[in-house]
Amino acid sequence: MEHQFTNSQENTSIDFKRILYRSLRYWYFIAASVLLSLIIAFLLNRYSIPVYEVSASIIIRESQEMSEGQMVYNNALVNPARNYYNELYVLRSIPLIKRVVEENNFNVSIFRLGKILTLDAYKYIPIQFEIFDKNVETTQFTLKITGANQYSLLGNEFEKRGVFGDTIEIDGIRMLARINENRNIGGHFGEEYLLKINNSLASARSYAAKLNASWAELGASVVNLKVQGENTAREIDFLESIISEYSEYDLERKNQVASKSIEFISNQLQSIRDSLRFFELQLQKFKDKNIVTDLNGEALRIFQKIENLETSKTTLLINKNYYKYLEDYTTNNTTLDQVIVPSSVGITDGVLTKLVSDMMNLQLELRLFLSTERGQNPIVSDKQKRLAALKKDIIASVKTLLETDKIKLDQIDKQIRDSEKQLAYLPVAERQLIGIQRNYDLLENLFVYLMQKKSEAEISKASNSSAIMVVNPPLASGPISPKRSQNYSIALLLGLMMPFSVFVILELINSRIQSKEDVEKVTKIPLIGGVGHNKYESNLVAHQKPKSTVAEAFRALRSNINYFTGYDDHKIILVTSSISGEGKTFTTINLATVLAMSGKKTLIIGADMRRPKLFDDFELPNTIGLSSALSGLVTFEEAIQKTKVDNLFLLSSGPVPPNPSELLLKPFVFSAFKSLRENFDFVIIDSPPVALITDAFVLAKFVDHTLYVVRQNFTPKETLKIIQDYYEDGRIKNISIVLNDIYKSGPGYGYGYGYGYGYGYGYGYGYRDKKNGEYYSD
Repeated sequence: MEHQFTNSQENTSIDFKRILYRSLRYWYFIAASVLLSLIIAFLLNRYSIPVYEVSASIIIRESQEMSEGQMVYNNALVNPARNYYNELYVLRSIPLIKRVVEENNFNVSIFRLGKILTLDAYKYIPIQFEIFDKNVETTQFTLKITGANQYSLLGNEFEKRGVFGDTIEIDGIRMLARINENRNIGGHFGEEYLLKINNSLASARSYAAKLNASWAELGASVVNLKVQGENTAREIDFLESIISEYSEYDLERKNQVASKSIEFISNQLQSIRDSLRFFELQLQKFKDKNIVTDLNGEALRIFQKIENLETSKTTLLINKNYYKYLEDYTTNNTTLDQVIVPSSVGITDGVLTKLVSDMMNLQLELRLFLSTERGQNPIVSDKQKRLAALKKDIIASVKTLLETDKIKLDQIDKQIRDSEKQLAYLPVAERQLIGIQRNYDLLENLFVYLMQKKSEAEISKASNSSAIMVVNPPLASGPISPKRSQNYSIALLLGLMMPFSVFVILELINSRIQSKEDVEKVTKIPLIGGVGHNKYESNLVAHQKPKSTVAEAFRALRSNINYFTGYDDHKIILVTSSISGEGKTFTTINLATVLAMSGKKTLIIGADMRRPKLFDDFELPNTIGLSSALSGLVTFEEAIQKTKVDNLFLLSSGPVPPNPSELLLKPFVFSAFKSLRENFDFVIIDSPPVALITDAFVLAKFVDHTLYVVRQNFTPKETLKIIQDYYEDGRIKNISIVLNDIYKSGPGYGYGYGYGYGYGYGYGYGYRDKKNGEYYSD
């Protein structure tokens, strides 16, 4: 379990040091990646349409800031409490923005057609189109200026010519094109543009989505407005229009509420006016027929008392009428934000006033929210529930106030009846005069009171002004997109990261030995040396190119073998590998060559009798060899051939036998190898791959040391784990690893390192080939 866990860690670990040096090796790949990323960033910056931000600031003034007329009559009906949180909804509401779009034809766009980019030509070309049909579907035409006063519109299957200033109809759309005042289109003759007409509601939704409205800071009444777009002139005009339309809307809202107050008072006056005229005539007739025309003494006192009681009763009756109105309006109307507030008739009940104000604000908020949102929304459902609860609370409050006022009315009626009893002691004429005068004065006072209220409301309405004041007019900033410096920085970062990411992925998915670190992670078998990549066609590199880095590497390997096995002669070295193609034959030939070139009598034995090939490298026959000697056809001395390298002899594999493994198990093999050891300073055996054939295990008991060849970027890590298992269970002893076919130098590739085994291992002397830059240490 522990071994498996260790192997799992080895497979998933990342060698960042190796990745770094791989990056240095493939620097041109990184340079190309960075260059490509920067080119993409340049093209993005060059051909992206710049986006600008236009911003403005407005103040929504407090209700206390009143005009002179409002100072005369400050009524909450005409100046209702403002819910500042709702104002942001108002600014971004679809109905308001739709009015702006339709009034300014923002749903019509003209674009300049370029080879790559299509740019908004708003105010670039001095032409405006007015669309009379507001509910058109999105469509587009090709616009071409054909003359000083003429143009043509091209559709998919038609062409329509028009004159500036005249209305035309095309594809069911009525429109008027006009040239802006004091502008000349002479420089645009023959140019083609794209005319795009959008649905006004869709355009309003689009503008609502990109319009940002927020409070400058908590508690302030300053609203910051921002909008982003490709054409600064269009966005500036849009913000100016939305501010203007919002100001008009604010004034309309005030005037609408004031008008409802005036209408309510006028209706009350109309019902009183006829009664007042009737009692005025009655009073005049009475004075014409009777001597008593004025009240004095006791009659005057009783009259004044009754008149005061009637005034109080009238106030309560007006309140009652309002309560009935409010109850009916709340129950049956949907425009609850336009209800007349209690203070308009002098009702000062704080609870009812707050409930009505909350209902108006919530209704306005809900209506505005519905205008900007589509589909079902839980927020809408919650607001509707709160609105229904407020309506119930208002109706309950009205009923309570009606009951309270009824008690007051009953008390006043009782006091009036008591006072009327005192009239029985007065003369008939005085009693009649008191009755007529009482009704007349009551209606007159009420009429004067209502006329005063109406006059004050009209004065306040006439002096109404918008509470919106522009602090900072719409101004455009520099382009916010594309962010050129940021794009180049991101491109540079991505250009560097992508190759590194590729290297990391390759590192993670790689299952082959790449460096000495990989060898050290997988096995505890010591690494004895490394051999560079052979760029020559022949395997006899050490003989034919003795000054090459490959030859120097084998000389270093020779020295390290002497350290491992001692400096005595008569040694047998077994060279094997996991699978074919890892370079064991190449290693055998060149190791034997450098030993022979150092004056050591050396014999190469081709023990891979299934695939004989050593003879071909030395250009010798293979008619007799190891298989012949083991079969008893010839002696070992007769099978050995002299090579063209001094002191180097070859015992080739010989003809392929039917049973190679059985031949190695014959009893005389031990004595034969003993004889060969005595006759040669070094015997180098080229054996079959240990992972495929067991011959290497048979031969291992005759040798002093085993060289296990691992090839860079070829040998699977799993096969190296197999030899580690053989090493741990003792089936192979005195073994070391040679890393073959190394391509590049640098940490993880070169072999200028030491393992602390002594002066004979871990050399500090290096050899560098000036032609290919390969490096090995000796």
